[in-house]
Amino acid sequence: MLQMMVGFSIGMALLLAGALATGYRSAPLPWPARLAGFVMLAGLALTQWGHLEMATQAGDGLPARRYVVVVFLQSLGFYWLLLGVLRPEGAWRRLEWALPVLVLAVALVVPLAWAIPVALLMGTALAVHLSVLVYRLRALRRWFALELKVLVLFAVMALAVAATGLLAPYGVGWDAYAWTYTLLITSGFGLVGWLLLAVPDLVPKAREAVAVAYAQSTLTRVDREAMAARLRHVFEVDQVHRAESLGLATVADLLGLSTHQLSELVNTEFGMGFPRLVRRYRVETAQRMLVEEPRASVLSVGMASGFNSQSSFYVAFKEQVGEVPGAYRQRMLAGRGAADLPE
Repeated sequence: MLQMMVGFSIGMALLLAGALATGYRSAPLPWPARLAGFVMLAGLALTQWGHLEMATQAGDGLPARRYVVVVFLQSLGFYWLLLGVLRPEGAWRRLEWALPVLVLAVALVVPLAWAIPVALLMGTALAVHLSVLVYRLRALRRWFALELKVLVLFAVMALAVAATGLLAPYGVGWDAYAWTYTLLITSGFGLVGWLLLAVPDLVPKAREAVAVAYAQSTLTRVDREAMAARLRHVFEVDQVHRAESLGLATVADLLGLSTHQLSELVNTEFGMGFPRLVRRYRVETAQRMLVEEPRASVLSVGMASGFNSQSSFYVAFKEQVGEVPGAYRQRMLAGRGAADLPE
């Protein structure tokens, strides 16, 4: 069982590293955050491998120093990765730039008996700070209700592992610690995988929210009402949202705006972010097609509406409509006596 969890974690680390290397969904991450992502993923994979040794070694010896260093660095990688998502580029503070040196120094000198609790308490504190940054996005924080809960859950998980590591030398044992931490890392990878499927535009959405929250108004010389009407025309008449690769820059070019201006316009005039606006129009298009084209498969309707996968289509549709596409179609067509509906 332990081997299966370690194998799953290493596989997920490789998969996520590949997505990070290829610029997942054109995620606009600053280079320190992207580098930190690789450090975090490599650290988690090495940590899991270390748990195999720890769980099978004889006795209850203290963890090796190399294992301690890896645990410290993976926590820092997690923090720097999300810090790059939740802060404007160039807004990091001097102390945050000094963190790698400070963390590495602590990892090398902290007594081994206290190293794991200290590392994971540090990780808990960093996760709490990230949660505060999400909460400080003011009116935009409603976009991140789910993500905020996930960050809090990660902090609780780190506290649980810290407690196990603290009690390991006093009867709990390092094998129990290894099993506990392995299970939580595996659960964390599963949670991240699910989150990326549930919110496929998570990073672009976060970067957009940060740009809007931290920037001064960029629309002082723009007729907001007229520009909002043009934006509606682009979606409702030109139906640009049906292009799978549609991005913020494409629509901004159509309107003669910068990407920051378009982000602010959508947020202030429509009360949502650009990715959510696109999903709203795609779902509305799908709603019409499901009824008007009853013989078209549900998947083909989703693809024709602009979604790039069945999972993203189903998640967005259920979030907006309250039911999955097939159930919606059956309910809407029930009164019309429609027959031979596609499965």
